[in-house]
Amino acid sequence: MSTIVRTTAAIADKALETIRYGKDNVRWLGALMTAIRLDLEHNEGRRVADLASLGWDLSSDCANYLDAQAERLERGLDAAEVQA
Repeated sequence: MSTIVRTTAAIADKALETIRYGKDNVRWLGALMTAIRLDLEHNEGRRVADLASLGWDLSSDCANYLDAQAERLERGLDAAEVQA
């Protein structure tokens, strides 16, 4: 297997891993939104501020990670093009 093929396969694997990470975060944020709704319905919203803060942290971390991964994947693809 050529170096370019191995490099491209590694980039594809990393891209899939990144997509799975994003999918997990979306699932967590969905669960958090359900918790916020239930807190409003059954607990008079006493934990809404804490839950919203957690949501902000999760979304911020995810956005930063996805941005960094996108840049890394783009650099890897650019390098693979130069080798080809």
